[in-house]
Amino acid sequence: MTIDVPRSVLAALWVDALRDPGARTSVSDALAAIIGEDEPHTVDGGGSLAELLLRAGGGQVVAALPSPGQPFALGGPAGELAMEVGEALVVSGSQLGPPSGATGSFVAVPIVTEFGSALEPGAMVTWQVFAGTAGPPAVDSLGEARAGLAEALNVAIEALSRMDVARWREEAAEEISMLASSVVPPALEIRLPPDQDPRRTDLLARAARLTAIVELARTDDGAAVNAWQADQRSAALRHVAAAARRALTAASASAPRPG
Repeated sequence: MTIDVPRSVLAALWVDALRDPGARTSVSDALAAIIGEDEPHTVDGGGSLAELLLRAGGGQVVAALPSPGQPFALGGPAGELAMEVGEALVVSGSQLGPPSGATGSFVAVPIVTEFGSALEPGAMVTWQVFAGTAGPPAVDSLGEARAGLAEALNVAIEALSRMDVARWREEAAEEISMLASSVVPPALEIRLPPDQDPRRTDLLARAARLTAIVELARTDDGAAVNAWQADQRSAALRHVAAAARRALTAASASAPRPG
């Protein structure tokens, strides 16, 4: 089971790390972490991902992770594409403009084109940028997100117990036993900025684990159930997934440092 976070979340975290004058990191570190195993990312309309990250550093940054049926502040083409893709990097009040010299808010949506096979997967990513969008979506505090995640954890455990996931997916037993863990998987840890606020890292790890378990549970209903039970389980998993998205969004939010 893959435990990871969306590209927009990684981008938001690295934007904040890059604007820290005492950070032990560089733009090349950020690019390597965000791109991972992808082909080199491109930016629609010109420029580079490095320039996009530096431009974002001039404003408030957050990763928006919308889902059908969930309230979403962004409208227009940017909001529609973000809803379709499921994520976006939202930057508000940036004082650092693109090559044209314009300043202000913008949204960057990563459009992913996958290729290859299950054994050798690949992905090409283009960040489509929309300028002059509305302000950032509402974001929970780290404390609020942690409380929401704790409640969602109880819902997830109950739903997974009813589905008996560990029985019909033996390979999932260990992951389910680690559901409440804040231990960061090595594959994710190497993609996070160094010296990050431990509260952020804790929230990211827990939310990423919940997201992965939800995806696993959605692949099968487990033991035979009736339609009502299936609907109840589906609703529980949607609730858990929404709490995980809110937690990832909260962990990704940051603003320029004073001075």
